[in-house]
Amino acid sequence: MRQAVSAGAADPRELAFLRDRTLVNEGRQQVCGTQIAGVKDGAPVPWPCEEPERVDELRAAVGIEPFDEYVARFS
Repeated sequence: MRQAVSAGAADPRELAFLRDRTLVNEGRQQVCGTQIAGVKDGAPVPWPCEEPERVDELRAAVGIEPFDEYVARFS
């Protein structure tokens, strides 16, 4: 999929979601904060991110809305 993104045949956003899902399935921290671990007391609980301080920067680079806006959709 990375090659497809480089060639313009796939969306970088979709690669980010795939990469995060793969990392989470391996029990590792995600990169772009696309995976939600669950909901506790009505509030979404995101899976931990490698660099939480950079998550919005990394998301913007691949065309994903800011983390807080994304997580709010799961409330």
